[in-house]
Amino acid sequence: MENQDRKSKPMARLITFAVIGLLAGFIANWIISQKSPSSAPAIQLEHATALFGQTRPLSPFTLMDHDGQPFGNERLQGRWSFLFFGYTHCPDVCPTTLASLNEAMGKIATKENAKAPQVIFISVDPDRDDTDQLKGYVKYFNPNFLGLTGTPAAIDTLTSALGILHVKTPNPNDPQNYLVDHTATVLLINPEGELLALFGAPHHADKISADFNRLRTYYEEQS
Repeated sequence: MENQDRKSKPMARLITFAVIGLLAGFIANWIISQKSPSSAPAIQLEHATALFGQTRPLSPFTLMDHDGQPFGNERLQGRWSFLFFGYTHCPDVCPTTLASLNEAMGKIATKENAKAPQVIFISVDPDRDDTDQLKGYVKYFNPNFLGLTGTPAAIDTLTSALGILHVKTPNPNDPQNYLVDHTATVLLINPEGELLALFGAPHHADKISADFNRLRTYYEEQS
């Protein structure tokens, strides 16, 4: 019986993660389907899904950065931002995604008099991810990366508005060593603080940087 339980747990987690990915895909496809044909941008992307014609500001939110400072919508203004939701105890998706984003930042073309894009890692595990934990984690990947945490209610409000799903998987044998299945999509926010594009997993630095450069150029030409 114990062996059966051990075998069933990975399968249950796999099913949960698949459901999360499927629902996230439905949400993204719904957003995209709301665009009229005339709003589709004349831009070829390798990996990202652009939401031109359906860009929308993020709902008001207030979290805390890894230095203990408030972080809300106003800190998304005036520069490009990549948002990724995860947690520091994540065994696979989070470290590989942050490593890819770090590599992508080195490939993104610099623009004169423009701030570099900011990469923001938002924890969906506030019980374990305090500011100190987040700070050490994100800076391991890049000293300029920013980690955010907050109350469960504040995090749920933001993730719900963006279609980011996260489900805690309890571990009866070790309650503090639980997993959190979550959406692995990276969100691109434009300098107006609006959701502009989605990058689905798996994430590749070359494709992220190439698509970002195209999206930024197109956005600036249309502004």
